[in-house]
Amino acid sequence: MKTRGLDVTLPEHTVDVGPALGEPVRGFLPGDFLLSKAHGRKHDIIRWGQALRMPEADRRHAGYTHAALVVSPRGDLIEAIGEGVQTSSIKQYVIDKEVYQVVRIEASEEARERVVEFATWVLSTKAPYAGLAIASTTVWAFTGSRLLFFMDGSFTCSGLVAAALERMGARFGMNAARVTPAQLAVVFGAPGPPDDSPVATGRPRPWTRRR
Repeated sequence: MKTRGLDVTLPEHTVDVGPALGEPVRGFLPGDFLLSKAHGRKHDIIRWGQALRMPEADRRHAGYTHAALVVSPRGDLIEAIGEGVQTSSIKQYVIDKEVYQVVRIEASEEARERVVEFATWVLSTKAPYAGLAIASTTVWAFTGSRLLFFMDGSFTCSGLVAAALERMGARFGMNAARVTPAQLAVVFGAPGPPDDSPVATGRPRPWTRRR
């Protein structure tokens, strides 16, 4: 996975140090996004594939396997999960004691409105999760192939966030559909998730709770 040497353009931003488990982050705005250390078979595959292909210097970020877009000051989210693009809330992350970081984006109100309009439109289309991307991740982890399996109108969690951030002028040096949670963490300078020790080889861990 390429995380360095890309022609990346990012909006001004800061990254929270991260809340204690059970404590919410406050003061977020539409256009900010979350990076989380989610669990489940799908996320085990993502974590394993990311760690296998990332440069050693960036491998600590492989523990981030989910991203979600903030669309209101209340902490409402739009995110792509297994059931498709759906609404959620940062409160659920607190209730579930999920490990997450908030990346705060500096942007104009107009730019934030563009992000919310885009995400709301994707939600209105009942866009499915890009399940074929998991197959791509597996093939890529084993072979390094850049072949992308994808269905128009579908989104991965990080692909949705990356596509939304493009409405703020972000450029990632690749198709937004290819952007992974770990790549978002690297390019935005997020710290690695706490207590993370990604394994670069071997089978994913057994099934746990799925987000």
